[in-house]
Amino acid sequence: MKKQISILFLYLLAACIAPRQACAYLGSFEEQDGYRIPLDGQILSGFLAGDAQFYLNNIDANGFTGVAPLGAYPNTLGDSTHGVDLSRYNAGEYGTNHGGSGGAAADIADNSGLWRALAGGRLNEDADAPYYYGGSFTRDYVQAYRYPGARTGSAVLNLLASDTNLSYAYTLDARDFNGSAPSSSGASLIQMAFWLCPSDWDDTDLDNILSLSLVDAMDQTVFQVGYTGDNMLQYRLPGGTWQTTTERLGSAGWSELVVILDTVNNTAGIAVSAYDDNTFSLGSQTYVLSNQNLGLDSDALTSLQWDLRGGALNNGAASFKNYFDDFSFTVNPVPVPEPSSLLLACLATATMLLPRKRRCFI
Repeated sequence: MKKQISILFLYLLAACIAPRQACAYLGSFEEQDGYRIPLDGQILSGFLAGDAQFYLNNIDANGFTGVAPLGAYPNTLGDSTHGVDLSRYNAGEYGTNHGGSGGAAADIADNSGLWRALAGGRLNEDADAPYYYGGSFTRDYVQAYRYPGARTGSAVLNLLASDTNLSYAYTLDARDFNGSAPSSSGASLIQMAFWLCPSDWDDTDLDNILSLSLVDAMDQTVFQVGYTGDNMLQYRLPGGTWQTTTERLGSAGWSELVVILDTVNNTAGIAVSAYDDNTFSLGSQTYVLSNQNLGLDSDALTSLQWDLRGGALNNGAASFKNYFDDFSFTVNPVPVPEPSSLLLACLATATMLLPRKRRCFI
């Protein structure tokens, strides 16, 4: 029996840990991952015809690090074809990180790439451009954002919804799954790990602010994680209501979330290492959920969907500074005879991978 346990543990080390070191299309949202980052008057991946001239002013000397350029909206301010909003160019489809083929940014038909704006965001025209107007944020977007407090590198994924709710979808690719087609993950144990740093602007709003949905090949939302305005970690099962945990995600540093989806046994689990704003340190990993039955037959994991509540929040604030960084995936066949034990063990191994802590500032 001890020998069997040892073999299982070694399998976990190989299957669950090693692949987490690599980042894929979502990755870290750097230029090398396939994302356009304005930096000191240039874009490393090159300008596209019609780019707004605001890029030229996006330099440290002017106090700009990653704000949305004037071309973030269709038919506005001289940029009618593209911008840094992820739904308007081939975001995540070039670069050399994690086996990428290289290439460069390219103008594409809106919503024809891996990223799609479903509601709000760049679909919501802001008449009060530029990005900051009358004492309140008026831009709406999902973009790779140059940020000095990035957990690694120099960029993060940033979501902003000031005027209305936004919803964006991302289609997973084989590069996300370490070379395996997402459509083949229908009989797998899938581990998705990422880091997040929410805002404290909306702390008095106790309802759900942001959700990240796991969507399968049948277009079913099989599981959701998210947080409230006061940054309490939440999860939601299909057809259910948001469940608020006791874990608070700090806004001054990066927290790690690990989501495990078993597409054979139709269960999910969550482990979190939450940043503590009082001690300025990353807390130990906590198992929030283990082997939770989803109540449906899940298919292969093929996409993710971000939903951010905008408009007038309970405290009148804007949904600003919702940062994500360093996504990684592990996909492995569910071993037999005890997949539930593997799920718990795979969650446990995540504690061995906590990287160097890094603070995140507003």
